[in-house]
Amino acid sequence: MLSSRWRVWAGMACLIIGPVAQVVQYLVTPVSPADSPAKGVAQAAAHPAAMRWALAFDVPLILVIPAVLYVGLVGGAGRSRLAGAGTVLAFLPSVAAEFLLLGDALVYEASRRPDRAAAVSLVKAYYDNGVVAGLIVLYLAAHVVGFVLLAVALWRSRAVPRWAAVALGLSPVVEMLGVGSGVKPVGALGYALLAVGFIACAARLRGRSEIVESATSPAVAPAVAASR
Repeated sequence: MLSSRWRVWAGMACLIIGPVAQVVQYLVTPVSPADSPAKGVAQAAAHPAAMRWALAFDVPLILVIPAVLYVGLVGGAGRSRLAGAGTVLAFLPSVAAEFLLLGDALVYEASRRPDRAAAVSLVKAYYDNGVVAGLIVLYLAAHVVGFVLLAVALWRSRAVPRWAAVALGLSPVVEMLGVGSGVKPVGALGYALLAVGFIACAARLRGRSEIVESATSPAVAPAVAASR
């Protein structure tokens, strides 16, 4: 089993690398979730190098998912129902975000096919699939509520500076406004606000193995709770 020190460093890595990769990926990708299948395939075909970079950054971007658990720990998920609920709502549906990342690879491969109409039809069928569409809607709705709850928990616990809690709470709203409207600077701001909130949590986590221990050790959790 990894020591609590190594779990802290793993958490810090997730909290920093994941959201930073997400910002960079959003800035370099030539496609947007708001694009129609035809436009997305056309954009990927017109900018293959940028699309390959976007796929590369999709890999470290996945670290955002476990990073959510560490945000919850910093916010007091082991002791606060608010933080616990926010962690569940932000983490569990985030697995559905993998379907968006898979969509990037599908769009890229479709852009390389000689039969553009058939390729676009395949991409459209993927996003119209009931399971995929339903999970994406669940993710979009739940991650907004989840991050707002986590932001409130961080604000109330004063675990991070309050400006960082505000940044985290605003991030999903700004992100969805920017991505949905196609205004890339606004979407980038939303992802940047998330990075600010996560990095503040990484700073709080640094050197504080008791935060991790409180969630993994039944002997430590009551002691931490009693000290509050």
